[in-house]
Amino acid sequence: MRGWLLLSFVPCLLLAQEPVEEKSWWQKRHERPDIFYPHNIHLQVMEQGGDSCMLCHPFSANTLVDSKQLQAVNLIANEPLAAICHECHMAEVSAPYACDVCHNDPAKIWPEDHNTDYTHRHAEDARRDDGECRSCHLEAAFCSECHFQRMTLERRVHNLGYINQHGLDARLDPAACGVCHNGFFCSDCHRGAR
Repeated sequence: MRGWLLLSFVPCLLLAQEPVEEKSWWQKRHERPDIFYPHNIHLQVMEQGGDSCMLCHPFSANTLVDSKQLQAVNLIANEPLAAICHECHMAEVSAPYACDVCHNDPAKIWPEDHNTDYTHRHAEDARRDDGECRSCHLEAAFCSECHFQRMTLERRVHNLGYINQHGLDARLDPAACGVCHNGFFCSDCHRGAR
């Protein structure tokens, strides 16, 4: 008897459930974990500049009748892509351009080769085409902060006490020192020792 009673409630429970409605692209866009887009800030800036939403959301007319193609085109037309965002944030630099302003994890958007100790292996690429580097690293300070650094507390490359042992390394391969230290780095300390 219990089994029959339980089975009689199952169809009622199934009928009582609300149908799940598919979320629109507008609703889904706020759930994207890879990018943060503050609409309110953009609206304020665009109102000040006299720009309309159409600057980023062109909603271009089309003659497509296939619903799958139309959905893909609408997503592109309605959701700004990197090229539109980069116009203000990278090309014109009229907006903040640090990657982490919009991307919570910049490692997801940078080139694959940057994931394997690229800081220490970037020299050849930078010599070949520094324009490629500057497409993301807009300020010259990005390079000079490492290449012309003085003693900084946040970056430690050498072991403690290395200052007392660096002479042999400096004589064997001075160019290796020059990757991080300029010529004044040595002369400032060694000036009085001559």
